[in-house]
Amino acid sequence: MMERKLRLYAVVPARNEEVFIEQTLSSLVRQTLKVQGIIIVNDGSEDKTADIATRYGVVVNLPPHKESYVGRPELALVLNEGLKRVPEDCDYVLILGADHVLPQDYLEKVVSRMVEEDVKVASGYIEGERYHPEMPRGSGRIYDFKLFKSMGFFPVNWGWESYVLFKFMQMGYKVKCYRDIAAGKVRSTSMTKTKLYYYGKAMKALGYDFKYALGRVIVNRSLSMLKGYMSRDVKVYDDIAEFVKKWQRNVFWSRVKQVLSIGKNG
Repeated sequence: MMERKLRLYAVVPARNEEVFIEQTLSSLVRQTLKVQGIIIVNDGSEDKTADIATRYGVVVNLPPHKESYVGRPELALVLNEGLKRVPEDCDYVLILGADHVLPQDYLEKVVSRMVEEDVKVASGYIEGERYHPEMPRGSGRIYDFKLFKSMGFFPVNWGWESYVLFKFMQMGYKVKCYRDIAAGKVRSTSMTKTKLYYYGKAMKALGYDFKYALGRVIVNRSLSMLKGYMSRDVKVYDDIAEFVKKWQRNVFWSRVKQVLSIGKNG
């Protein structure tokens, strides 16, 4: 149990999510660790998303637009609009997709571990997803609010979500994905050519080593991802690029050692 009552807020971006958002917000208000406030950023929805959301929290209405911002830098602006409205005395802030239903004890379990282990960004895990202990999933991710705010929240560039993780690690802070904490249910989505192209751009911005990026391209069998990585119009994060390459080398050799160890024991 935590010694004092922590102040926790949630920011939920939503665009035309009338089918899912009530389940998501209901799961938030039923948490065993209560949230002090929910901020829903209505990103130009043309359905009943905003009407439903007003029953659960503060709604920030943004202008309508035709193109989806999923995977793009513009989505960082959407989230930042919500984060700017979180009160100064907040301890932790949750970013939650509008189609993500959390287990009732999710916040209590993750935040308790964050406090106990001095972790600054964390999430639970959804069975079947790719897993790395230092890569919390996007939706369901909880941030130390004051540290997050000190860096100005999300940068408006490709790979903005991963940038925060690498920056925190570069600064010496711990980030974790807890595999033993269930993160609930989220709507399944397909990986389109457009999304893979955006992912390639994100890899370029983050400074991914070419060999590491090529490995991702081969695993995903995607020329679109390679085209994104080879884009010339992407601004690289110069402050973390070398750190990212070093981190990737460490991950690679760690996996090699694991494979060799399994081979010996087998």
